[in-house]
Amino acid sequence: MFSNSNRSTYVAYGMNIDSSIRMPDLISGGDGSDVTFRFGTLTDEYLDSVVRTPIIETPGCRVRVSEHAMSFDWPIIGKFLITEGRRVVVEPAPEALEEDLLPFLTGPAMIALLHQRGYLVLHASCVLVNGIAAAFLGAKGFGKSTLAACLYARGHSLISDDIVPIYFADRTPWTLPGYPRIKLYADSVVAAGRDPNRLPFIHRLIEKHSFSCPNDSLFGAVELGALYILDKDDSTSIEALDRSRTFVELITNTHAGHHLVRLNAQERHFRQCQELVCAVPSFQISRPHDFTTIDDVCSRLEQHIFDQKRTKSLRQPIFSDI
Repeated sequence: MFSNSNRSTYVAYGMNIDSSIRMPDLISGGDGSDVTFRFGTLTDEYLDSVVRTPIIETPGCRVRVSEHAMSFDWPIIGKFLITEGRRVVVEPAPEALEEDLLPFLTGPAMIALLHQRGYLVLHASCVLVNGIAAAFLGAKGFGKSTLAACLYARGHSLISDDIVPIYFADRTPWTLPGYPRIKLYADSVVAAGRDPNRLPFIHRLIEKHSFSCPNDSLFGAVELGALYILDKDDSTSIEALDRSRTFVELITNTHAGHHLVRLNAQERHFRQCQELVCAVPSFQISRPHDFTTIDDVCSRLEQHIFDQKRTKSLRQPIFSDI
């Protein structure tokens, strides 16, 4: 059923991917020279020999983590091994379908790859708003993806949703386009002006829809211009955030942050967070936690970015081929 004979190439987060697994969320293209996704056999003995660390038991998944290798074992989905930031091997569970693998490849496996490749991997959404690459951070359920979808519906370009990798060149922070879709619950789809009944689910066991956000012009790296931290309040406001609070938010909103010690990436992570805090301005967006004010929030954000650009308080974006 699962074969490595049929292969396709994709592009995501600056990586050229050669995959035996169909990955329709990704953009087709590239030369497949950076990362491979393959089917294979992953016995516990083999995983122990590659990762060489004790198993971490988490709800529904067994995880192994070391500096250069990370594995996941979801009993109803399959086993995944990610090594050296270059290879992903998957052994599907007996009852799993090929399409069941996609959310786990584009989620945890991709996060592991990006960590192994040295990125600061933020749990955030990033949108090009009025020419500024703005990243939105906040606790789970605070509306990062909903805000990104509504901004896209207003004509702005999605850079990435959920996973925002950051790297630095000459102390300048850059991010990379991810997948041209946003994962949304039905009420968020409605808030963004679409009918959830017309959008597919991202997985047969997950109630989120795939909200397509195609963009033919974003392929290379984009200079990150601003950070916005989402918070809840009775009214809508946008205020500057001090560096110490921003640093804490970056630490808190890093994907797989609890695995950084085993990844031997804690020192690098702190340094990257400090560098990002110093490189870009940060703000807090406070607003009611419902969809009735989402248009007002978007309007205020657009005006805020326009005003900050006019006073040259935000980094003007530079686009770079990868």
